[in-house]
Amino acid sequence: MRQLKRWKCAVCGEEIIEGQLFTFYAKGPVHWECLERELAAKLYKDVDTAALLRLDRFLHEGIVLAKQLEYLAQNEETRKMIEEVRKQLEVLAAKFTKEITK
Repeated sequence: MRQLKRWKCAVCGEEIIEGQLFTFYAKGPVHWECLERELAAKLYKDVDTAALLRLDRFLHEGIVLAKQLEYLAQNEETRKMIEEVRKQLEVLAAKFTKEITK
């Protein structure tokens, strides 16, 4: 069984474990809920930012799901297809997170 990666949340200081909903931004890894709390004031003033954050969360949920499916896939070809999709989601999610948190 593979070891799960772990990080320290840049906002609350608590542990983030691979498989939880989180992202990376300029300050480092952050729980999704911590990111939403940090951006709350901005979100209530800017509908566009709120829309991007909602889409970004959807992308991150897809990353978590893809990682779970990679682990479950029995066929190497299937696992590689899922991994490719996950990596594309990670690129898109990074773009949205960077835009939202600037």
